[in-house]
Amino acid sequence: MDSGFKVIERCGLDNSQLFNFIKNSVTGENTESCLVIRSVRRIIKQDTESLSLLHVNLLCTASSGFDNIDTANCRIRGIKVLNVPYGNYIPAAEHTVALILNILKNVSEANSEMKSGIYESLKYKNFELSGKTIGIIGVGKVGSHVAKICRAFGAKIIGNDIKKSLKYRYKWIVFKELDDLLKVSDIVTVHTPLDSTTINLLNKRRLKLINRNGVLINCARGGIVNENELIKLLKHKKIYYAGIDVFENEPGFNRQFKKLNNVILTPHLAGKTVESKERISFQLAERIISFYSEK
Repeated sequence: MDSGFKVIERCGLDNSQLFNFIKNSVTGENTESCLVIRSVRRIIKQDTESLSLLHVNLLCTASSGFDNIDTANCRIRGIKVLNVPYGNYIPAAEHTVALILNILKNVSEANSEMKSGIYESLKYKNFELSGKTIGIIGVGKVGSHVAKICRAFGAKIIGNDIKKSLKYRYKWIVFKELDDLLKVSDIVTVHTPLDSTTINLLNKRRLKLINRNGVLINCARGGIVNENELIKLLKHKKIYYAGIDVFENEPGFNRQFKKLNNVILTPHLAGKTVESKERISFQLAERIISFYSEK
């Protein structure tokens, strides 16, 4: 490469296999290495120790969040961590709206029945997005883009965010306390990072605040919504419907979801498009080159 980097691609290895591969691939004791991972790979404390011994001084995640990495121990070991905060906010927002429309219009169910030979239009209870109140938890890049799209449909937008200054940037969004947002929203959609302040943010008490005719969407991170409590509420029709793209134990997921007919599931697809993968690759490459250029 013109940049002087030697790039080696390896997929499908567990962490132990990956670290062993790095050990056998790096030439020279003082060679500095960069490891690029995706959000499905977790780097915990003992992994940071291994990376430090392998002279990996830069760890990059091709995602917007750091929740899959023990950043504190990376810092202790002198490993710089980089992410791509703005690479996939557009597809994540679009996927959120796709789930909302799918639920309101019964697209997946109708398609499945049509393919099985059933032509029936009167059985479905369809709704309009226009006029609905959309409650957005986390009005950052993704959340604000969801707000703009839903506003174009004629929905009323309310939001909640720890950054109080956002109410001056988005004057057309009505900001409310979280509990109040959950009580009055027809559709609640989550767009916060996963950290110590947002784990189990939508717990048993808060989930019960959502109207029984309400819809819950989570395209942010598993762990923000208490899955067991959500499943109970969906099972007993205390929440009308849910659209879930992220799960607590990815790539696994709670199999109780499969028993429900009022939830639509996707396998962490929201930020993954042909366009976003290319955009993330370029942005991450630029950040890596900049990091080593400044050393």
